[in-house]
Amino acid sequence: MKPSTEQDYHQRIVRTLVFIQQHLDEDLELDQVAAVAAFSNFHFHRIFRGLVGESLKEHIRRLRLERAAQRLKRQDEPVTEVALDAGFETHEAFTRAFKTMFGIPPSSYRAAHKPAPEAASGTHYDDTAGYHPPDYGDPLPVEVKDLPPMQIVFLRHVGPYSQVGATWGRLMSWAGSRGLLGPQMKVIGIVHDDPDVTPADKIRYDAAVVVNRPVPPEGEFGVLELPGGAYAVAIHKGPYEALGATYQRLYGGWLPKSGHELRDSPAFEQYLNSPQNSRPEDLVTLIHVPIA
Repeated sequence: MKPSTEQDYHQRIVRTLVFIQQHLDEDLELDQVAAVAAFSNFHFHRIFRGLVGESLKEHIRRLRLERAAQRLKRQDEPVTEVALDAGFETHEAFTRAFKTMFGIPPSSYRAAHKPAPEAASGTHYDDTAGYHPPDYGDPLPVEVKDLPPMQIVFLRHVGPYSQVGATWGRLMSWAGSRGLLGPQMKVIGIVHDDPDVTPADKIRYDAAVVVNRPVPPEGEFGVLELPGGAYAVAIHKGPYEALGATYQRLYGGWLPKSGHELRDSPAFEQYLNSPQNSRPEDLVTLIHVPIA
């Protein structure tokens, strides 16, 4: 482990938090913020969530609500004006979000003396000095493996991750009719987008199987090579809906202490069993994150 690596990760995140605070009224794009942090676009959203405890979208939303709360206390502005300045299109949407965060509606907050809830990262609208990464408890077991390139056949799904079942069904039917399936086959998922960043109807996910002989692409069924090289491999046991928590521990807990940087290549998941014949709590997934 490089002694400066963990400190370097934290310094880059603090630099990013300050930048966000200074540009809170702008439509901040993921690649713009990733450039400030000097992190790869492929992995920035997961690194940010891991080291801050919330997604970039959630962080910006929370800071805007905290700023709105300060304005309600200090200024006699109409709530609608405060709501619009906080990036909400309607008074009703602002009131719902404000009440969820502070426990009372904006009109009542003016007369109350209620502080903002503590953030997982210790940072607030007017204070980034208290930053600290979330506490993930016991280290996540991670093994660094050097993998060869893998040829895969894939079918892309665009839409919510909860709806990928039909895509898998079509891929397996197509691959089975061409003799590509077998007891030793590797089943792979490539998760391109974060639902906290990308609209649900635009999320990209590739359902794939590894092949050991040349296969020509056919219509929407594509062929590509997953890059070889070093990967950090972690085991996730349990339902797919909980994969995000394991990613968060890997990116926020293990990675800064590992001495590794990330490569500009997508992470992928290998599914060791199937929800068709395994209970959700018994599912086993290998998370592969490409490292330099």
